[in-house]
Parts: sequence; C-alpha cells; structure tokens
Amino acid sequence: MARLQGALDNDILIITRKFLSEGTPPNIDSLWTRIQQSNSSLKRKPKKVLQSSLERVLDFIGVLGPQEDSEAEIEQLSTEPAPDIMNRSLRGSLAPQVPSQTNGDGLIYPQKRQRTANGEPYPKRTKSDRAMPASPPSNISLDDIGGMDDVVCQMNKLLVRPLLYNEEYADLHVPTPRGLLLHGPPGCGKTMISRAYAAHMHLPLIEMLGPSIVSGMSGESERGIRDKFDEAKRQAPCIIFIDEIDAIAPKRDTSQSQMEKRIVAQLLVSMDDLGSDPEKLVIVLATTNRPDAIDPALRRGGRFDTEINIPVPNEHVRKRILQVQTRKSPLADDVDFDELARKTSGFVGSDLHDLIGKAGTWQLETRFATIQAYAKTHLAPPDTTTSTNASAHQDSPILEAKRLIHAASLKAEPDYPHSTSTNRITMSAFLSVLPTITPSSKREGFATIPNVSWSDIGALAAIRRDLQTAIVNPILHPTLYNQLGITAPTGILLWGPPGCGKTLLAKACAAESRANFISIKGPELLTKYLGDSEAAVRRVFARARSSVPCVIFFDELDALAPRRDSGSSGEGGGESSSSRIVNTLLTELDGLSDRSGIYVISATNRPDIIDPAMLRPGRLEIPLFVDLPDPSARSEILRTILRYKPVVADDVEAVVELGHGKECEGYSGADLEALVRQAGYHAIGRLASMLNMEDFRAAAARVRPSVGDIKRYYGMRERLAQRY
Repeated sequence: MARLQGALDNDILIITRKFLSEGTPPNIDSLWTRIQQSNSSLKRKPKKVLQSSLERVLDFIGVLGPQEDSEAEIEQLSTEPAPDIMNRSLRGSLAPQVPSQTNGDGLIYPQKRQRTANGEPYPKRTKSDRAMPASPPSNISLDDIGGMDDVVCQMNKLLVRPLLYNEEYADLHVPTPRGLLLHGPPGCGKTMISRAYAAHMHLPLIEMLGPSIVSGMSGESERGIRDKFDEAKRQAPCIIFIDEIDAIAPKRDTSQSQMEKRIVAQLLVSMDDLGSDPEKLVIVLATTNRPDAIDPALRRGGRFDTEINIPVPNEHVRKRILQVQTRKSPLADDVDFDELARKTSGFVGSDLHDLIGKAGTWQLETRFATIQAYAKTHLAPPDTTTSTNASAHQDSPILEAKRLIHAASLKAEPDYPHSTSTNRITMSAFLSVLPTITPSSKREGFATIPNVSWSDIGALAAIRRDLQTAIVNPILHPTLYNQLGITAPTGILLWGPPGCGKTLLAKACAAESRANFISIKGPELLTKYLGDSEAAVRRVFARARSSVPCVIFFDELDALAPRRDSGSSGEGGGESSSSRIVNTLLTELDGLSDRSGIYVISATNRPDIIDPAMLRPGRLEIPLFVDLPDPSARSEILRTILRYKPVVADDVEAVVELGHGKECEGYSGADLEALVRQAGYHAIGRLASMLNMEDFRAAAARVRPSVGDIKRYYGMRERLAQRY
C-alpha cells in the first residue's frame, strides 16, 4: 500500500491532480517535465526526490481509482497535517471498507490494493512498466537501399528468417543468431539498412545510443542497458539497435574507466541472457566503423558472432545508389548515371545523397533568377528622395530579399512564372556541384581513384604492359584468370633512378583499373611509440579491405622495410622497431589476412637495402626496373608534357627534337618537366605569353641531369636478376 510521506507528497498530490485534469499523461517523466515548465517552487527540488514522490503519488492515485469529489479531497488533504494523513491511510488499509466511502469525518479513505487469485498483491509498477511501446521506423523502407546486394542477402538469412520464421528453426533445433555487427566506413548505410529492415518487417526497434546509456551515476548505465533488454523481451520479436557500439563497449584491457568495463560486462550478461527464452526472440544489431576497437568478448560466438562488412561502393554500386536515390526526383534526359558513377570515386551513400541535394539546389538557382526578374518589374524602386545612397543599393541583398518576399504574394497573378515540365535537374547541375563535395571516405583516410591515365605517361611501354597484365586485367577481367586457374601477382616492386615515373605509373595503373588507391609514404608510418608503427601498417590493409578492389602504393619502401640483421636489435637485445614493421608487412603480404582484391605496388631507389624476405615470390615477386628514358622516349615524354602548354606551333617539333638530342642526354622524366618549367620562367622574363624554341634552349643550358651514377643501378639490376 502506497503512503504519502510528508508535506512534499501533499504538494505533489495537489499539483499532480491539476496537471492530470489538464491532459498531462499519467507517467513520471511527463509530470516531472511539466513541473519544470511551471512556475511552481517544486521545480527546484532534486530530480531524484521529485521522481520518487511522483511515483508514490501516482501509486496512491491509482489505488484510489476515479473519484467524483476530487476537488473536495484535494482541499481537505491540503489543510490536514501530513502525519494525520499517514495515520488515517494506515487505519483505512487495516479495516475493510467500500471504495470512496467516508467514516463520518468527511475524509475519503483509499480502498485496499487489488490482489491476485491466490491473495498476493500485484507487483508494483516500475518505470519500465510504464514505458511506451517501441514502434518500427516509418520514414524509411527497403526500397531506399541500392547497390548492397551482398549485404541484403546476408541480412535476409541472419535477420528476416530467424525473426519471422522462428518455428522452422525450432523444429530442427537450430539456434538463432543473437547479434549482428555491421561495420564499414562512415556514411556507407549501416544505420539506414538497420532501420529499413525494422520498418519493413513491422517490428519494434529499440535504440541504444551511447549518450543516452552512459551516466555519471554509478550503476545507472548498467541499469539503462538492463531496462532496454527487458523492454525488448516484453515486445519480442524485437530488434535492439546499438549505433556506434565502440563508444560504449571499448576494449577493457586498454580502458581507463571502471564504468566502461562495467558497461561491457553488463552487455555480455544481457546478450547471454537473450537465449534463455526461445519464444521471445530478440536480435541485437550493432554498427561501428572501428570493429577492432570493440572488446573481443563481444565478438565471439553466441554474441556478435556474425560480422557484415559494408565497403566503399565501387562504380557499379554507385550507379545503382544514384538511381535509387533519384527515383522520385525529376531528372532531365541528359543525366548520365554511368558518367556520374565514374566521376564519384570514393563517394559513399551519404556523399551521393549530398550530391543529389546540392544539384537540385543549383538547379533551383535558375528558377529563382526567373522569379527575381519577375519581381523586379513588379516591385517599386527605392525612394531616392529619402535615401541618398539608393542608387548604390539597387542590387543589395536587402533589395533581393524584398523582391523574393514580394514575388511570393504574386503567385496568383496570371503572368507569374510558374514551374514547367522543363524544370528538371540536369547533368550540368551535377557536374557543377561535384567539385565542391569532398568524399567522406577521403576525409576519413580511405582510398580514392587518382585522376591519371596511361595517356599522361610518355614512353615506358614495356612496364605499362607488365602492369596491365599483373594488376589491371585481374581487376577488369577476373573470370579470365579463374578459367585458367591462376592468381594475380601478390605484389610489384618498381625500382630505378629517381624521377623516372615510378609514382606516376602506380597512379595510372590504379586509374586504368578503376580501383581505389591508397598512397603511403614510407616514413609517414614510423613513430617513436612502441607498437604504433605496426598498428599503422595494419590499419592501411584494413582500410584497403574496406575499399576493394584497391591498390596500395608504398613509396620509398626502403625506409619502411630495411634489411634485418644482427645489428638492428633494439635496447636490451630485443627486436628493433624496423624489424617489427617488416614482420607486420610480411604477415599482411603473406595472405594470413584476407587479401582478395588488394594489390600492392612499391617503389624505391635502393632495392639492395630492402629486406630480402620482402622480395621473394608470393610477396613483392615482380621487380620492374624503371630505366632512364632513351632519346626516343625523351621525345615522347616531351610531347606528352607539351600537350597543354602554350607553345608556338612551328616550334613544337623542334622542341621534341631537342629532347632527342645531346642537350637532354641523361635526363629523367622529372628533369624534362624541369626543362619545361625553366622555359616558362624564361618566357616570363621576356614578358611573353607563348613558349618558343629560344626559351627551351636557354632552359637546356641551365638544367642538369639529376641522376648521377647510372652504372650503379645497372649493377643492381644484374644482381637482382641473378638472385630472383
């Protein structure tokens, strides 16, 4: 039996009666919010104290039942001392009485609490008992998902079948999954697909968001998790959705907070308890873009035993996403989804959605320009007699605002420029806003396709053929390799003198295959902290696995993987940092981790100091020597560089012949670029807007070959040919 305790409960009872009569929902949260919005002095009381008092008052009112003379009761209770109220309530609970009956003293006594058939009282209502039932999302459906066929197939097997066909699993005694972990880069659609399935299956979706779970009070966070799981069991079949689970369940061995460890432990216990009642099936969906940051105990069988990777969409998937997201938008006939898919490399679903929105906004600019021109003819000009600067503000933003506001009131006019069927989003709108959008995958450190092609590379025809066979063809024509029963090479080493085009070759190779590209400078992975460099190498390959097909380019590999020997031990005779990095690279290159769709290209000027284990077959198994260009190759490189330069037409062939002559002997590709740049400086000195032969001859007299001893590279080529 609930009892009122003191003057606070008396005041709460009075104000609760008032709020309930005004239509406030009869639950603690709504009443507490209403008290905070009122002018009552009660709102200064601590939240816990108010909620406890509200719980007692609601229970007291629920025992009383509906009363006709509520105003008289409130007036009597407000004038009677609080201890006497408690005593009379106690006497009323001991003596059997009729509901709403008085004892002759004018007071109304509560009836006894209702009891079950065996005489036991009903359990007391808790806050979770009064929680509103979770409803499925209503603003999304499976029709909004495009291009994720593999993910949809896995979700059909692991989510739809267990939740909607539980009897079939029970007949064969097949255990149903308890948790699914969706991971991938930000913006790829993890949250959207979770909500879409809950909406289409018409199942409750109970969300557990990090900020709403974590509490500063000891034990409140664990209690919140228990309440969510208990609510899911009551509404089963049900889906629990945990967004960014790495924020509330990090690794316990590296966590400094005891609260985080308790939250992880509570999640483990709650997920293990889901299988206790097979009739109340609950599946936990969790998303993260850092799966390695989650506590390993959550990723074992029986918890999040199935992990679904949602990668960066490739060109085909981007086309399908664009088609799905624009199915309700009016598009012009010139919109080419194939071209948009090619130009949006590195874009994820959220970036494509942003592209469509900005293209529509850009298209509206022409519409508003027409409206403003119409409003200009109907809006009176500024009063020049009252404003001396009126002529200076003919096109000010304030006047533009006045025109737009005035035009809105003229929509009923017959000559108002209403929208027509030609008011559609055009291809030019997409191409205009495309440069303004930075792909989120690029901001997050994921891969993008470089804007380089074979046509940007002069000469090097033999090496381009080798790269075409080793990397481009396996990506573009994988079935051909499968039919022959061979696999693509695991890695390629480009080596040779500096400035000969090794980096440009790697970029063009990735661009020709339409694969994503991750460029890593060797020294940028090196840190002074123990274990950080090895972790950085693992993150590179993890990023590549989320962006397949992907080409990883390690520039200056000699700085990252030097030769291991007895002199490279660390302090105390332990393994040095460089040795640990080499071991990590060997592990990743060996394929102990999943390397399907990942291709590695490395570049160096010093292959003799690279650890020999890196160069054996199965790792960087194809060494390609990028030599200095010969005279004909220099001419071809110069012709390629001069394509977009303002050169006098009659001097183009003469400049190309200059590259063939002795003046440019020993020049690398970088030296030839320096030659053209110096020619430009000479033309600027004579205030000319076109380059001529005089400028190039002056530049050739200043530019010297950057490669010193080429014979040393030829000697290394012979030694490598004998070793491999």
